[in-house]
Amino acid sequence: MVFEGIPGGPMDCWAEVKTPEQHLAKSKWILDTFIPWEAERCPDIELTDDNGILAGRFAPTVRKLVATLPSGRKVFGMADVVVLNDPITGQGSNNAAKCADVYLKSIIEHGDRPISHHWMQHTFDRYWFGYAQWVTQWTNMLLTPPPPHVLKLLGSAGAMPPVASAIVNGFDDPRTFFPWFADPVEADRFIETWAAAA
Repeated sequence: MVFEGIPGGPMDCWAEVKTPEQHLAKSKWILDTFIPWEAERCPDIELTDDNGILAGRFAPTVRKLVATLPSGRKVFGMADVVVLNDPITGQGSNNAAKCADVYLKSIIEHGDRPISHHWMQHTFDRYWFGYAQWVTQWTNMLLTPPPPHVLKLLGSAGAMPPVASAIVNGFDDPRTFFPWFADPVEADRFIETWAAAA
């Protein structure tokens, strides 16, 4: 289970948790307090092992993609080293695989020519503009209380299987969420299209 709390909010409660037993107890408290309907489904939860815990915090970040080592050599970052998203949408390994695919294609196209900073920037730009910016925008949208049009989309998904499928399938390729997930007019148009088809 993953619990994410707003800093300073009631689920920002892990500072005093030091042992695996305390971690499990705090997790059960969160379930009982904030999502009791889920607590009812898992009354006998336990840790897989004493290492089956993790607590921490970080800010989503987009970093510079090239670092210079003390030797002067350049290091080319990829995946969550350069584009770190919150785990709320589960995109970490997805981003790593998609980034590796873009980089591999660029390496093959480049051949044996020397690697330059320009080539690294161009390769990263292919990844960012072609894919990662959409993941970052969608993930960041889900970190804030959802606007009315997103709630309407989620509610429609409960009654309209094609809308539910579009949302579920978007986890594989978040580019498909745009523009309808980000724009209220497009969200209404998206829902109306599927309502008319039904």
